[in-house]
Amino acid sequence: MDRGSALTSWEPRDPGLWGRGMRPWLPSWWVWPIAAAGIGALAASGLYFTPPGGTLAIWWPAAGVSVWFVLVNPPRRRPLALALVFAVTAGANLLSGRDPGFALGFGFANATEAFVVALLLGLGGGRFGLLTITHALRFLLAVAAGALVLGALVGATVQAVQGGDLLDAAVPAAASHAAAVLLLAPFALIPARAGDPFRWGEVAIQTAILALAILVVFRPGAYLPLAFLPFTVVTWAAFRFPMAIAFAQSLVAAVAVIALSFSGGGPFAAIGLSTTDLAITVEVFLMALATITVLMVAARNELRRATRTAATTTRLITGGFLESEVGLVIAERERGTSTVIWANDAARNLLSGELSPEGRWDGDIEAATQTALRGEAEQVHERGGTVIRLLANRVPDDPRRFAVQLVDVTSTVRMMQARTEAELERDAARTARIDLERQRDDFVATTSHELRTPITSLRGYTELLAESPRLPELERGWVEVVDRNARRLSELVEDLLTLGRARRAPVVQAAVETRDAADYLADVALTQRPAADAKDLSLHTAVAGPLPVRAVPRDVLRALGNLVSNALKFTPDGGEVRVSAVPDGREVIFRVADTGPGMTAETLSHAFERFYRAPDAERESTPGTGLGLAITRELAERNGGSVDLHSPAGGGLVAELRLPRDLAATQRTEAGTGLSPTRSGTLASSTTSAPR
Repeated sequence: MDRGSALTSWEPRDPGLWGRGMRPWLPSWWVWPIAAAGIGALAASGLYFTPPGGTLAIWWPAAGVSVWFVLVNPPRRRPLALALVFAVTAGANLLSGRDPGFALGFGFANATEAFVVALLLGLGGGRFGLLTITHALRFLLAVAAGALVLGALVGATVQAVQGGDLLDAAVPAAASHAAAVLLLAPFALIPARAGDPFRWGEVAIQTAILALAILVVFRPGAYLPLAFLPFTVVTWAAFRFPMAIAFAQSLVAAVAVIALSFSGGGPFAAIGLSTTDLAITVEVFLMALATITVLMVAARNELRRATRTAATTTRLITGGFLESEVGLVIAERERGTSTVIWANDAARNLLSGELSPEGRWDGDIEAATQTALRGEAEQVHERGGTVIRLLANRVPDDPRRFAVQLVDVTSTVRMMQARTEAELERDAARTARIDLERQRDDFVATTSHELRTPITSLRGYTELLAESPRLPELERGWVEVVDRNARRLSELVEDLLTLGRARRAPVVQAAVETRDAADYLADVALTQRPAADAKDLSLHTAVAGPLPVRAVPRDVLRALGNLVSNALKFTPDGGEVRVSAVPDGREVIFRVADTGPGMTAETLSHAFERFYRAPDAERESTPGTGLGLAITRELAERNGGSVDLHSPAGGGLVAELRLPRDLAATQRTEAGTGLSPTRSGTLASSTTSAPR
């Protein structure tokens, strides 16, 4: 298993209680033989603390290392770690010459103790750490439970093998193991370094004082009842230094106390206790020393964590207030005078000129604040080009104090003003454009009406001149030129009038009628026959069944006539023009297709513009005003339809005029009443036409 996967599987379920800040360390493979050798060596050395004729050691450091090794391993490795503890401790007892029954029983007891401690600390999931006082108390209870279980197993083993008293063996064993576990196992429960500063110089001074206190109290020949003295120095380490240093000092102090006490020094030896009683007394002292250290370091860690959290929160809140662009003020008012207690930088900038060095607040903004405090809505104050929005409310439980929020909304107001001005300018421009278009349309309509009368008179006199038998041939040619141009001018005037009416006048519903598409095709074909005959063109019409069209008949005839006229005008001699009508859902499509040269993409993009004429039409002097397609589009749209052009790849041009279909009339026709059946026809004629 790789290191990363092990760490991932050991993530805590509740980081707030279990895993936050734990050291991400797992024993590698080479740690296991070292741990086995260490446990074995300590187990063997512990036998030297066994009183003469006894079976139990007065101190068992191997128990502490065993529990430490089990705790630093993840749960899935712990069964193997427990097996190692059992094998090593049992083997150490066998090698020391103890009875195999003792060796196996003691090995099982050691492994069971480590199992109980690990089990109780592992409840809830995740790796356990000494993060708070609650965790420290839980650790102490787990160690006590493990020691009691071990004492019971050791007592039972001694009773079974030697027939001794169970309590006489259980109590010393539980005490010696509890002391060892309390001093050594906490090294496995140290959270990750929090980064708290400490000075090695202070550590050296404190260590020297601790050593001096131990020598004063426990040196050979010293009998002063001052066993509590080292506790005060250990407390110094617990609150000032990292956990590892505090635990290490407690461990070293414990070893020193054991050595000095069994050398005859200190207050415990002065009492004249037996070896067993002295051992139990020293073990109780060690348990007290370890318990104080564990509780103190956990309390210190919890206090530091709470302090850091509070400091971080304070910095966030205070920093947010101080660096906020919103002005925040806390003030109090007494005897008609307002005094600012606290204000951030934004507020002081907005209140410049109203605050005295002593914090007295007087000015227009303060007056607006008092108005807001009287229950009125938010206030807006303008000063020197700066617009300030102000909100104020009283502080609960202290009617003299109030809080104020000041927001500089100058940029927002200016942006809104600029937007309003832009909208007004846009509306003015739109109105001016509409007015100009109206004036243009009025001018075109008025001018066209005024031109009608002289043009009509002009054409009338040219017709009279053309009919005169006394007119010479030369002058007759001049009259024909005048008549032809007068006719073109008349067509232009009519186109302008039609275009103006189509754009300005809405469709009058009374003028809308339902007519069959075949009727329109017949009328257009009849009207356009002379033009087709003049160029020897074939004009075909076809209608796919009765197709009732709902529109103004005059508009339909004019729009369709323009499309057919264009097709005839630009189709070469002997060509063909096909006009058809087909249904398409709710619409009827009038399709005009010719065999002319078609249009380029550039010409198609401008085809519906007013007065636009294709370059070919201009070059060939093809008659026309450039308004026919524009008029057709306007007529189609005012009747709810549309018109489109496309030029197939094989040549020619296809124009499609879409108009609303009368579906109700279609249903009546299908029922046997109404419009006429399908019509189709072919007209043939011949003439010539210049290309577009």
